Amino acid sequence: MRRTTQEGRLLALGPAPVATGERAADVNAWIRRKTEGWLDLQNGNLLFGAEFSLMFLSLSLLSIGFLGFGFMFIVGPNQFGHWDWEAPLFMLVGNLLISLPWGLYMHFLGNKAVKETPPMRLNRQRREVAMPRWVEGKEFKLPFWNENAAGFAYMLIAFTIAATLYAPVGLENNPPEYVQSVRDYLLIGLVIEVLVVGTYLYFALRLKKKHDPKLVYEIYPWEKLVAYIETRQDIGPGLMATHTVLTMAIPKPDDPESALAAASINVGHETAGLAQWECIRQFMENGPEACPDPKEDETLAHYKAKCHQARKEMSLLPWLVKKLGDWFFQRYLAHIITERRIKTLALKSLPEELKAWSAPLPKDQWAKPSEALQGLNQQLTRAYERGLKFTQMGSVSGWQAGREEKQQQKRGRGRFRA
Repeated sequence: MRRTTQEGRLLALGPAPVATGERAADVNAWIRRKTEGWLDLQNGNLLFGAEFSLMFLSLSLLSIGFLGFGFMFIVGPNQFGHWDWEAPLFMLVGNLLISLPWGLYMHFLGNKAVKETPPMRLNRQRREVAMPRWVEGKEFKLPFWNENAAGFAYMLIAFTIAATLYAPVGLENNPPEYVQSVRDYLLIGLVIEVLVVGTYLYFALRLKKKHDPKLVYEIYPWEKLVAYIETRQDIGPGLMATHTVLTMAIPKPDDPESALAAASINVGHETAGLAQWECIRQFMENGPEACPDPKEDETLAHYKAKCHQARKEMSLLPWLVKKLGDWFFQRYLAHIITERRIKTLALKSLPEELKAWSAPLPKDQWAKPSEALQGLNQQLTRAYERGLKFTQMGSVSGWQAGREEKQQQKRGRGRFRA
């Protein structure tokens, strides 16, 4: 059934999860995990995030190697045959204080994103859907901590680290005992600073975690799930873009027009949305064999296979360029991190209730599809065989009423002729 809204137009995929006649396809790699009993849907390009954070490591090595040691070799040794180590040390300290924190920040930001976008899970044995939502927590601010305090703490620790590393070079004309005493004082100061800031953040963040929003899963019958494909046009300054989104939602008990929990993915086109929906529906109705497997683009085994294939197919120069790009984005390590996030980190924060709900059931306890849904699917399958399409069928109730009216007319004409 189609419906027009202020933002665009909707293609409803309900009120029951009927067959659409489209070929099942995981268009945008929404399927993350699949077992005999349940299917996880979770979007997000985890590999790109890992590559982006590891890029800072490559930039650090390049800057130290080319700028630091390169400048040292260009200048050459002094008149006493000693090399000037100031440039490499300067680049090392700069990367430790700038590139390393940014890389770690992006890495932990990726971990945080994985934890905050939990998967939607469909259980075909129970014929139920588990939809994640966040229950609002209490607003909490860390005591004595704001942007100014964070900046001051960072600058203080960064200055102490820089001074500790630079002391032997900057004080090379002083007695060794004096240089060593300065370094000892700086190291003691650095240890005190790290202990104070680290201890504060440890307890403060644990306290903040108690006030954070809580993840809960809403369990809802599969055959009552609201699903639709929305196509809307977003107009901006000199730009108009069309977005097509597949959405599945659990309505609020007291307000059916609002969602208690929902999950969406950008599918690009209505046909692609139907293929994605059919992929999910096939798993629930016909089992994991009827549904595509999760794509392995983000696994280490797939990356190794691609590298071996590229070595066979590419000539030497293009292959070296590819390996240079792989090194710059640290793709080997990025795949290890991504695989860990998919298999471990994303599942670690799931509530125990969901794990118990996902446990396999004896086959005699599996829920069965309703007779109404089976009847609808049989009728629609025959309609598709006659060349009709799901998008042409109209509403289910109207289509059924029209079909019954035609059957009555046929029976009436038969009695008249008799």
